[in-house]
Amino acid sequence: MKVVIVGNGPGGVELAKNLSGEFEVAVIEREELPHYSKPMLSHYIAGFLPEEKLFPLPSDWYEKRGIDLHLGTSAVLIDRAKRVLVTSKGAFPYDALVLATGARAREPAFQGKEHMLTLRTFGDARRIKEKLEEEGEMVILGGGFIALELAGNVAKAGYKVKLVHRKRNLLRLDEELSERIREELEGIGVEFHLETNVLSASENGLNTDRGHIPGRLKVCAFGIVPNKELAVRSGIHAGRGILIDDRFRTSAEDVYAIGDCAEYNGIICGTAKAATEHAKVLANLLRGVEDRYDFNFRSTVFKFADMNIALIGRTQGEGKWLDEETKVFYEDGKAVGAVVLGNVRRAFRLENAIREGLPID
Repeated sequence: MKVVIVGNGPGGVELAKNLSGEFEVAVIEREELPHYSKPMLSHYIAGFLPEEKLFPLPSDWYEKRGIDLHLGTSAVLIDRAKRVLVTSKGAFPYDALVLATGARAREPAFQGKEHMLTLRTFGDARRIKEKLEEEGEMVILGGGFIALELAGNVAKAGYKVKLVHRKRNLLRLDEELSERIREELEGIGVEFHLETNVLSASENGLNTDRGHIPGRLKVCAFGIVPNKELAVRSGIHAGRGILIDDRFRTSAEDVYAIGDCAEYNGIICGTAKAATEHAKVLANLLRGVEDRYDFNFRSTVFKFADMNIALIGRTQGEGKWLDEETKVFYEDGKAVGAVVLGNVRRAFRLENAIREGLPID
């Protein structure tokens, strides 16, 4: 059985690893670089991680597993009738085709966006790092995990950081939790500009509805856009992302989608952890082993400077503090989610309890 995977990110690599040895696996990747860790890019920018540490796999990793890797190869079209993936470097027949094309950074819509940088690829990170070392400061737009991780790491490294966010709350959490995160980051020097809308950008700063914010290095970190273009060109149904069912099947026979490019029932998971979990479940399904992924239950851990934060399940609505680090959210008296500050081990225990519907104490 020939499995062709488009994308060499966390989902694509995990799927290739799980299927190698049992299937004939090819990975098609448009970047010239082997697999690298996108979650660690902000650590690299801040100077905490040398460039080579971004690349976790040995150079012979693919070859040893019998994975046929094609770097610098763009997927152009899926010929569904012939069951062939057409690329810039030839055609690849498939029995199963998996789209793990990921997402790109969302660009701003305001005037002067040419003065902004975005963070998604290693090339982006290298440009930002060079500019940061030149300028000594950074202005970041966004209030999600990418923006907060970048702000935390860069501030921890001793650079001046301003974070601009159009809303009051961070990570879509409630005011109490947002305040805790803000206080932690302010403690290492991050300057917050919340409830601030950017009107335009220039070479020297941002014009906002609350005045001018100076800064020559400005980074947009407020969302992703799923890479669905290959699917759309090939007549596969898409919404915000490539539409899938609960078995990762697209509207085309034997074509699947996982990770940031995939949309299930309005949900785009948007984390490396979710992409690897998608890959593990799909690997089982392709083997004929029954498995399921719970799209409605998110769980992920971030680190903002020295502060770990775990988001488990649904984190909105009625919340109660168990202690100074843990807030649990309930629906109809049942725990449905939690936010844990600091204690990652406790977060894993809580996640298991919430998934299994056990009482929380």
